[in-house]
Amino acid sequence: MGYSPSTRERVADLVAGLRVETPVFTATTYINHVTSTGQFELFNVYGRILLMHLYIEAITVFGAGAAVVAFTYTSTSPVIAVAEICDASASVAALAQGKRIVWPGGVVATLATITPSAGISDYTPPNPHYIGTQGGTGSIGMLTATATVASGTAQAFMNYIPLEKGAYVTANALPTAP
Repeated sequence: MGYSPSTRERVADLVAGLRVETPVFTATTYINHVTSTGQFELFNVYGRILLMHLYIEAITVFGAGAAVVAFTYTSTSPVIAVAEICDASASVAALAQGKRIVWPGGVVATLATITPSAGISDYTPPNPHYIGTQGGTGSIGMLTATATVASGTAQAFMNYIPLEKGAYVTANALPTAP
């Protein structure tokens, strides 16, 4: 029995949460600690949400370097300084096309994980995080550190569930510095 595309999309929203994705961005600009601020905002968060999934996928192979990536939350209303929602990953140097840097959920001190195989993320749904504040405005971003990445492109994805009336998430057109 087949379901219409709109029915399949609605069921996916109910099971995995609403999906948001950024445009493809260059790793040399945004995952490059030496020539940038190191903190870039990927998604805008309005109100309170339940973060279900968050990852960055290599669209093209990353070049040499030794940059690491942690996922973060920042708020402008009320003011909340940049705070990690997971610890930094291992080096993303030479990250193959289709590999992912995955937010692990659960304990904040857990490392962001690099998937062992392109196109396969060996994760069951994580322990979600409550993100944001009642009626607040914030962002989910990435904090890069250690070194550069020589080349490559990436795209960020997330799934969430709104926890209050009017809560939602949008992607930044390109990652922005706070």
